[in-house]
Amino acid sequence: MKISHISLGVGDLDRSEKFYRDVLGLPVERNGSDAFVRWPDFLLVLSENPPAGRGKMHFGFRVESKAEVDAWAARLRTSGAQIVAGPATHGETHQLFLLDPDDYEIEIYAES
Repeated sequence: MKISHISLGVGDLDRSEKFYRDVLGLPVERNGSDAFVRWPDFLLVLSENPPAGRGKMHFGFRVESKAEVDAWAARLRTSGAQIVAGPATHGETHQLFLLDPDDYEIEIYAES
């Protein structure tokens, strides 16, 4: 089996759509009460349904190099995104963590 999608409840669909499209630069399309963030092999579904009582949860984007992680950090700082850790190297992984508008943690990382 292979993971195909994640569905996240968000507090404000317009705000989340703008974050994933404008801050992260991902393709987003609206379909009724959902927004779909699409990749060739993966789908992130955003639905207006405020998250409640969530525990530790994050998802990650793998990039090609440490320099690309650092470039993302600079871009995110410029956009006002909330970086909560990094960029830093831990073992073989260079990573940073940021929050989306509903406090879901997103990791951007590269393996050496």
